[in-house]
Amino acid sequence: MEIAKSKFVGCCKADVRDQEHDLTFPMLLMYPTNAASTSVTFGPFTLEVAMNAPVAEGRFPLVMISHGSGGSNLTHRTLGRHLAMNGFVVCMPEHPFNNRHNNELQYTIQNMIYRPRHIRMAIDEIFSHEKFKSHLDFENVAVIGHSVGGYTALALAGGAPHTQALVALCQKTAQADEPYWITLLRKNGIASQPITVTADHRVKALVLFAPDVSLFMSEGALRNVHVPVLLLVAEKDYMPQETIAVLRDGLPERSQLTHRVVKNAGHYSFLSPFPETMQSRVGDAAKDPEGFDREEFHLEMNEEVLNFLQKIFEGATHAR
Repeated sequence: MEIAKSKFVGCCKADVRDQEHDLTFPMLLMYPTNAASTSVTFGPFTLEVAMNAPVAEGRFPLVMISHGSGGSNLTHRTLGRHLAMNGFVVCMPEHPFNNRHNNELQYTIQNMIYRPRHIRMAIDEIFSHEKFKSHLDFENVAVIGHSVGGYTALALAGGAPHTQALVALCQKTAQADEPYWITLLRKNGIASQPITVTADHRVKALVLFAPDVSLFMSEGALRNVHVPVLLLVAEKDYMPQETIAVLRDGLPERSQLTHRVVKNAGHYSFLSPFPETMQSRVGDAAKDPEGFDREEFHLEMNEEVLNFLQKIFEGATHAR
């Protein structure tokens, strides 16, 4: 059965409680609804959604979106809304201590361990949530990730991360044009070691935007990732072809991977466009290479992601 479209998009907020680490983190959810949307303000952003509306009848695949370092649960808001309008429940958690409010775990081992755990806990929370538990297809989950969110997605899907390649990179002589994150990693003094994560076999598809694959360069690191992957890398980003090669050569089957280089795009071109009034304040995350139209690209990107997920999950919903 074809995944059903929705005329309107519902939206609500929820929290995930992590008892082990004594913290709570927020998530924003978008989903199909029959309730009319209105313009709702989320800080500097405005979205056409129906706040706290009932979920449309039926069962829908779940899409988790993992933001990049220093991001938020609004970083990919326009993609989330587009998917929700087209028959998906979309959950956008805000990773604790690696977000715009508090980024103290940036480029630490703890962050690499915690991030996949956050997404797994968020899935558990949604599957048991009174509002959503009767509207979800429990066997069909996709994870979308940008930058370190891409790392998060791969780790959750069965990747075996190891810091060996990162350590080797940091041991090289500092270069004037090296990315700032290499400087931060060097400063944090990360040791060569495997990173223990627990795979979630509910994950059936990945969408990766300019992912951080530096922890999957060891032999066999991706041999247990058996799901279809859509990979988009930016032409003007750091090592786009090398990123493709890690996935192409590391996955069990090359046929799992669909990939392309987005011409003239930068690392942050995959983030939802920022209002013009806040672009100068946001800085690099709002900037694109000269001549790149982020607004136009996102119309194309959103459809590309939707088509990929629809093809995988076709027949997974029973909306009516």
